[in-house]
Amino acid sequence: MSDIVLDLEKCTIRDIKSVIGNNSLSGIEESVCLMERMDGGYWLLVADTISTDANYYDFLRVLKDRNVRFEKQFLPKKEIIEWLRKKKDTVDASNNDMSLLQKKIRELFEKAADMNASDIHLRIYQKYYEISFRVDGKLRRQHNLNFDAETNGQMIVNALYNSMCEGHSATSVTFTEPMDARVREEFVHQFGLSGGRFSSRPGGNNELLVVVRLIKRRDEALTLSDLGMTQNEQEAIERIINRPSGVTFFSGPTGHGKSTLAQCIAEMVIANDSGLNMITVEDPIESIMKGPFQTQLTITDRSDRVELSRAWGKAISSLLRLDPDWIYQGEARDQTSAMGVTEAAQTGHNVMTTIHTAFPIDIMSRLKNFGVDDDLLTDASLITCLIGLRLVPLLCPECKVPYRDKREKVPVGFQKVIDTWCDTESVYMEDESGCKHCNYTGIKGRTGIFEIIETDATFMNEYHQNGKMSAYSYWYKKGGLTLCDNMTRLINDGRIDPITAHKNTCNLDRDSQMFTPETFDFVRKNRQAL
Repeated sequence: MSDIVLDLEKCTIRDIKSVIGNNSLSGIEESVCLMERMDGGYWLLVADTISTDANYYDFLRVLKDRNVRFEKQFLPKKEIIEWLRKKKDTVDASNNDMSLLQKKIRELFEKAADMNASDIHLRIYQKYYEISFRVDGKLRRQHNLNFDAETNGQMIVNALYNSMCEGHSATSVTFTEPMDARVREEFVHQFGLSGGRFSSRPGGNNELLVVVRLIKRRDEALTLSDLGMTQNEQEAIERIINRPSGVTFFSGPTGHGKSTLAQCIAEMVIANDSGLNMITVEDPIESIMKGPFQTQLTITDRSDRVELSRAWGKAISSLLRLDPDWIYQGEARDQTSAMGVTEAAQTGHNVMTTIHTAFPIDIMSRLKNFGVDDDLLTDASLITCLIGLRLVPLLCPECKVPYRDKREKVPVGFQKVIDTWCDTESVYMEDESGCKHCNYTGIKGRTGIFEIIETDATFMNEYHQNGKMSAYSYWYKKGGLTLCDNMTRLINDGRIDPITAHKNTCNLDRDSQMFTPETFDFVRKNRQAL
């Protein structure tokens, strides 16, 4: 035997196919063995008779192309075969353990789905781990989970990432680099999910944060009313989708329903006219839509920003050759993708896409930062609609508390804001203790609030000549309802908590601070006169 001692307690013998994918091992199956070290690198055990085999060099090239860090150790072939036998025995035992752990992880997904969670958070520390679900916008720590005492957080992440995901950004779990992957639908389908987005980021002291965004399967089409839109807002959407061309942007923070709203409208477009050809490009495909033809962004390395940008450009060019009436692009995230949607609209197509901004009026600035030409940026026939949205938690109707009964316990600063901007007689607040109807949280579900800016020539001219606030004020005076307006309406309807809304969604005095006193007072007087 060689002087090299590889301790199976400190290394994991890996199935090479799980690392190199569908690439061939023809002719060298019994001449190489891959062993994963604790530091995330690999020992590559190589038969000492292999040096003239061309397939071996092809195999090395595949490992390097996939950024697999390895050190070679040459051994007699009979020793390689012995290691492979040990690998089979180890893998068989590991598979039994893994299947039990997979079952418990699936139970975790089932519990999260039952609670209507949007995300699962796993924080791994040196001596313990924490699991939380994001439910109705709040992280809720989970206790009494069905994991054995000997199961640690790293074991859970290893099982989830290595055996239940696809589209890995790294070949195996690492505590030194961020990772991305997709949870395979086969593991979560029966819980009403079509998959999950796995993301991780390392912390200090060998710690790791993992977040899995749960992607819900929609068996029935959502209506705009289901999402919380008012009748006037639904009429605005009808006008937008019946225009011959132009781009509609959906903006808001991560996790606030941009994609869900865009998908709902996309399905509505095809339901209204089945003769239209709508093609999507998404990264990745999340919820399955009824009607549009969905396509996946083709890219090998998502960590490469240049390659990612090039992939979006190629995707839009490809879609334009497929005779589309509508194009649905998952996100405008850089100059290439932003220019792609505006150029698609220039060729006479309708386009919808999401973009990350705090408020819809900021979309124009974001596009300008991406390098979109001013002539395109201020063309109301190209950029036709800017939509902002937030998801807000709804008060449990069974245990919510009237504001007047709780006012004296509210901090003075919040009292002043609520008393100034709300109809205090109709305001309700969250009961922190909750009740059995809301699982003792005080919250039951979420709804959307929206700000829909339909552009026109005057709006664009104001933006071009006098800047963002001039255009925003023109729209506001014309009757536009802001996110703050719609949030205040829900507060006055007794449906959402004013303090939570003020802190997490939009300050109640935001519009009075945003617009000049003349503009703000003009709008208030006009509304009071109606």
